[in-house]
Amino acid sequence: QNRTLFHQFSLKENWLQHKVTMKEVEEVFCHVYTTDHSYVSVKAKVSASAQGIRKAVAEKIQNAEEELDLVAVSFSGEKHVLQSSDLVIPKSLEVSHRLYVYRKDLTDILNPFADYEEAQHRTIRMLGMNTWNIALELTNFDWNLFNTIHEQELVNYTFSRQDNGGNAISLNLLLQRCNEVQLWVATEILLCSPLCKRVQLVKKFIKVSAHCRALRNLNSFFAIIMGLNTAAVSRLSQTWEKVPGKFRKLFTELESLTDPSLNHKAYRDSFKKMKPPKIPFMPLLLKDVTFIHEGNKTFLDNLVNFEKLHMIADTVRLMRHCRSNQFNTGNEGTQKDHQEVKTYVHNLHIIDSQQTLFELSHRLEPRL
Repeated sequence: QNRTLFHQFSLKENWLQHKVTMKEVEEVFCHVYTTDHSYVSVKAKVSASAQGIRKAVAEKIQNAEEELDLVAVSFSGEKHVLQSSDLVIPKSLEVSHRLYVYRKDLTDILNPFADYEEAQHRTIRMLGMNTWNIALELTNFDWNLFNTIHEQELVNYTFSRQDNGGNAISLNLLLQRCNEVQLWVATEILLCSPLCKRVQLVKKFIKVSAHCRALRNLNSFFAIIMGLNTAAVSRLSQTWEKVPGKFRKLFTELESLTDPSLNHKAYRDSFKKMKPPKIPFMPLLLKDVTFIHEGNKTFLDNLVNFEKLHMIADTVRLMRHCRSNQFNTGNEGTQKDHQEVKTYVHNLHIIDSQQTLFELSHRLEPRL
């Protein structure tokens, strides 16, 4: 039935991109775990070797590359040490495996609390970066992913959810990135021990989110606001009390755009007024198309429900409209500063365990 449906799409609407195959994803980002709940995100070419990934991770966690092993670990616990020439990306995308980085002289996985001083050093590095440049690089990263999504992927995602995203790789990568940015915000704040610096970080993230909105990157904008609203972060009353009033007011204004009431009316009205190029909040766009799919039968009396297809086509046209112009963000600041921010944004350090984040939160501000 799906094959018939795709054929009808082509005949009736002729709105899918005129390409024989989907765009090849030349670069992806893979997660390399340093603990069971903490990973480094590394952007790499599909043909990347274990040596290249290991080098990128070593720079991020500030360890000597020769001290580390890159290991593929199956869910059954079986470990396979990857050789320098082994291809990494196919292994990292397998559902049954995770990539870990090990210290060669240790039997345990690196502990996120053992290198607490190094984690704080990473946070201090971010404090020295320009917020506009951070927003620019977040937008460049998101745009590169968004621009590689073939329109057919949206149809595949809608009608073939059971294939675990195999026909919607770029789309799933952008969804993954949104979740990653949200966790990054929480991780950076919760790994920052000094109260004064933690307050600076909160201010910095509020400014970055405002810049993302100005750049019409609503995907990262939403992710940052949600990261600041993560329970482990929002409970830090001592931290928020010291955030200046003008920043708290700005945060309230930005937060209002993420208000889900009236079917996200605030976001939809604001986004509609923005001129392309622009990046939508992808989880909401996919929620819309899923609602259309699940709320309407595809076939009525063995005939294609064209009204449903038209509604899905409108969603795809929205994505096409968003990409009708190209982003031209340019490079601001010195080349060295720009490269530092780019490297930082492409290799986010993240803790993806809510339990660990709460433990860090209670270390910073114990419950009274």
